[in-house]
Amino acid sequence: MGPISTTINFQKCGTMFYCLGLMYYFDTFEHAPSWVYLSMHGTYGLLWYLKECIFPDPSWTRQCTLFQHVVGFLAILGPYWYFAYSVNSKRTEVSFLRMAICISVHNIGCVLMMGADTQKYYVLKIRKGLISNGWFAISRNPNYLGEIMIYGSYALFSQDWISWCILIYVWTVMFGRNIVNKDKRCGLKPGGKEYIARSGILFPRLRTYFFGTGEGSRKAKDC
Repeated sequence: MGPISTTINFQKCGTMFYCLGLMYYFDTFEHAPSWVYLSMHGTYGLLWYLKECIFPDPSWTRQCTLFQHVVGFLAILGPYWYFAYSVNSKRTEVSFLRMAICISVHNIGCVLMMGADTQKYYVLKIRKGLISNGWFAISRNPNYLGEIMIYGSYALFSQDWISWCILIYVWTVMFGRNIVNKDKRCGLKPGGKEYIARSGILFPRLRTYFFGTGEGSRKAKDC
């Protein structure tokens, strides 16, 4: 059938057109939050595709059956489109403060995701093994943190409890499992235990970076 990246890229690139379609259907072209949401989620979709064109994730290149493509879209990717549906169908009003917070969190998340995935891709092209510097110096999963910030900003923007239920489901079923498995592999690599001790599994261990002492702290600061 083809790699799962085909379905992922379709959903990511299609988000902007989907949002525009919702705006047309619900006649929300005069609704400012709909435009802001379109800009945020639509731009992220294009950034994702740009990332896939320049430094694709090898894990998305595996061949999948038609059933796997359908399940992947319906169970993981499709539900993300609910956020835009909620904003447009309910004509959600968003305060300036909430809007500013969502945009800021979203932008920081995009930088984290893009920066961490760029480093991971090019380092692994040169050598295999532990990546414990740069974006990964004090957080073992800055790319996942970026994704959480991005989609968290969409849920915060939509102000819909169903949006948060979707995120909790995805973060638990997919993100949580991958993060735990990665940590187990990390602990088996040379220097892995020391790296785990000085870094956060998701959120950066800033205390270690700024106030810690010893070899682990010095290694983090050198990054």
